[in-house]
Amino acid sequence: MQTRHPKSTIRRRHACALAMLGATCSMTPAADAFASGIPFATDRPQTWQFSSDFEGTYDSFGQNIEWNHDSRAFDSHGDQVAGPGTNTFVGLSTFIHYWKVPSLPHVGFNASITLPAIRTQGSQFSASGIGDPLVGGLVWYNPAPATTLGFQAYVQVPIGQNAVSTNTWSFWPSVFYDDWYGHLNVDLLLGGILRGRTLRSGQDDLSPGNTFHLNLRVGYSISPPDSPFAIPFVGLDYQTSGGTFNQTASIPVSNSASRETTVGLGVLFQFKPNSLPFLHQKMYDQLSIQYQHSISGRNTTLTNGILVQAWHYW
Repeated sequence: MQTRHPKSTIRRRHACALAMLGATCSMTPAADAFASGIPFATDRPQTWQFSSDFEGTYDSFGQNIEWNHDSRAFDSHGDQVAGPGTNTFVGLSTFIHYWKVPSLPHVGFNASITLPAIRTQGSQFSASGIGDPLVGGLVWYNPAPATTLGFQAYVQVPIGQNAVSTNTWSFWPSVFYDDWYGHLNVDLLLGGILRGRTLRSGQDDLSPGNTFHLNLRVGYSISPPDSPFAIPFVGLDYQTSGGTFNQTASIPVSNSASRETTVGLGVLFQFKPNSLPFLHQKMYDQLSIQYQHSISGRNTTLTNGILVQAWHYW
């Protein structure tokens, strides 16, 4: 007989909501494992656009606010069924520090920490608390002033509050690309989440599956690209995650492998006086809002939510 782990399932879903994800997570008591959330789904145009044209150092602070209504889910056959009926709210607070090395004029670096606050509320279930932080950084290269290529890596540290902690060390590597084609901005991220073993006192040891994700944003600057203000955009996100293996019972957890594809519409507003979009990044603000909805999936609640993101650079 297979052992069910509702609390483990809840915490694993909350892991999806960490660190610039835009993912939302929820519980469905009827499933052994019902994971949801696409990493970095909060991305907008120019998420991965960085400039090496600056002197000294600078900083930024970002705040994500996410809401998802978990009314529908995909079952193990990819068919839509009733979801848990919860509402999930996630707040992600991120501080980033940027610097350069003089001998590398077209290269930049940053280091960051992201702290999530999570709440899932339903008629039969609720959980809230401060989740597991992500720490790490990235390096980027500008082969041309408007083009960015880079690599990033983060570590998810399982020190969040018990109700929402994953209790799992995770490593998040990814590569990114951003470029302008006239008024068109293309922003792409390819990455994964490599998870360690989940260890909790009084519960079976679990080995959750790893995740691969893709995040694409295509935006069009209404104003000239050298003076951007409003950039409407479309988004495509995809994730696939391997199944969980119960190490204590030496059996796989049924219906724990998941996948999901979502599409989204949004707009990015930029408040940045007197500079090109890819030059002199200090002292400006960004605000984006988008709506996302699942178009296919398996063993996951449907994404059906609003994501708001605000950034200040100084």
